[in-house]
Amino acid sequence: MDIYLKQAILQVVDRELGDPIYSQQVLDLTNGNTRDYLTNKIKKLSSAQSKTGVLRQDAELASFLRDATADFIGASQRLVEKWYTVYQKSDDAPSADAFVVLYEQDAQAYLAFLKVDYHQAFTHYVNAEEGPLMNQLIIHQSILSNKTQKADEGFAINLQTFGFELMEKKYTFSGEKMTYLSTNVIESEPAPSLEENVKVVKKAAEKIGKKFEVAKHDVVANVKEAIYDTIETNGEIDTSQMAAKIFKDNVSAQSEFKAEMTENAPAAPAPISPAVREIAEKKYGKQKLKLSNGIELIVPIDVYQNPNLFEFINHPDGTMSVEIKNVEEVISRL
Repeated sequence: MDIYLKQAILQVVDRELGDPIYSQQVLDLTNGNTRDYLTNKIKKLSSAQSKTGVLRQDAELASFLRDATADFIGASQRLVEKWYTVYQKSDDAPSADAFVVLYEQDAQAYLAFLKVDYHQAFTHYVNAEEGPLMNQLIIHQSILSNKTQKADEGFAINLQTFGFELMEKKYTFSGEKMTYLSTNVIESEPAPSLEENVKVVKKAAEKIGKKFEVAKHDVVANVKEAIYDTIETNGEIDTSQMAAKIFKDNVSAQSEFKAEMTENAPAAPAPISPAVREIAEKKYGKQKLKLSNGIELIVPIDVYQNPNLFEFINHPDGTMSVEIKNVEEVISRL
């Protein structure tokens, strides 16, 4: 995905100093390092842990977004002020830098909020103030993660549709661990992430599989297959379509799985962005198998599903064999 940065600003949120230090000028986006850093952080908002949703029109944040293009500095400060009003009440939320970025993607305008926590790191310091020059080793207390790592928290909101993608953490508020970004800042309930949906499906499938004495490796393999197929076909996780894929010809198991999903899964299919869809297809497009004799296999879904290429063979003594068929060449790599 191509991202074109329009404006960006950095606000310093060092909790040891008190209130944030608000910048009165935007970042210089002609600097290639700055552009690369922010672009990579924005891209990494799309992951299997990302939640999606639509911002409520009456949410306070919506008014900031409407002003973002005309008054970027003012709107970004009001956004960070709203966020920090909640964040500062946490007992354990760390110091961080907060970036607000206005950008375009696929001809659509977006606003991103990125929180990058501080980390300790060692560096050198050349002390030439008193006496002979001395090279010292010191700890820097406010180092940011590099550009290849995702932001610790953040969201991106489409300024036309108000659709958002969100990554959030739990912090301690009044002795209780909880999320705060969706509930108290965005104030709009997101759909569960791909990862959360997969956990619900896997847990339910294993529970039903155990009841109907379906081998665990078959259940897990079928879950991966079902996730891959429903994303490939519909572009989203739709748990209502998974029963037949996971439990094949076992109608009773399918019925109980559907009941379990009705109770525990979200009522509507969870939408996912194109970037997360690509991640999911890569992750669930291969079966990873570890056999009891130590052999490990990575098998593409289309090969796994084709009995002319790959097959499990059950033996009367309870053991099984794996047959890999019609192989034209074997390549060995160090």
